[in-house]
Amino acid sequence: MQQDASNKLNFNAKKTMSLAQKLYEGIDIGSETVGLITYMRTDSIRLSDQFIKEGYKYINDTYGKEYVGYVKTAKKKDIVQDAHEAIRPTSVFRTPEKMKEFLTKDEFKLYELIYYRALASLMNDAKVNATTAVLRNNDYDFKATGQTLIFDGYLKVYKEFESSEDKILPVLSKDQILNAESIEKEQHFTQPPARYTEAKLIKEMEELGIG
Repeated sequence: MQQDASNKLNFNAKKTMSLAQKLYEGIDIGSETVGLITYMRTDSIRLSDQFIKEGYKYINDTYGKEYVGYVKTAKKKDIVQDAHEAIRPTSVFRTPEKMKEFLTKDEFKLYELIYYRALASLMNDAKVNATTAVLRNNDYDFKATGQTLIFDGYLKVYKEFESSEDKILPVLSKDQILNAESIEKEQHFTQPPARYTEAKLIKEMEELGIG
C-alpha cells in the first residue's frame, strides 16, 4: 500500500505551494470556477463546524456510521498559529474522482492528498490485534511482534498514504521450547536518511508542527 514519494508526490516546496495556490484561487470545473481548498498557509488542525457536520454526514452515508470518528484537537503544548483553519477541501462533496477531469496530474495528486487527509481526520481510528512473544535463550531475550488489522477505520480512505501490514505470529504456548532453523547475523553501519516515502514525509511534517 505504501508508495514511493517519486510515484505519488515528488514536488519540491516551491512547486507544491504553486499548485496549492492554484487550487485555492480557483479551478474551472465547467459550470463555475471554484477554489477547491481553503487557505494553505496555516499549521492549524482546526476545522470549521460546517465542514465537520458535512464530513460526518458524508462518512456516515458513504461508509457507514461505524466509520464516523471524532474531531482531533491540538495538544496544549503545541504552538499553533490558528488565524486560519486547517488546509481542507472547500466541499467534502467535491471528491478527487469528480474533480480529476478538471485538474492536471500534479494538481490531482495534491488535491487527493489534501482531501483524503481531511476526511480521514474525521473518521474512526483503525483497530489492530497486537501480539508480542518473548523468546529467551540463556541470558538473552528476543522479541517478536505481530499484528492483524481488525477494523480499517480511517485507512478506508487513507491506505494509499499510510501503510498497515498484517504480521501474523505462529500459535505459541508458555514455556514452549523452540529450535532455531537458522541464525542470521547482520552488521549495521550508519546510513544517510532514506528517501522519503509519502507516509514518512507526512509523519516528519507532523513532528515538525507543519500543517
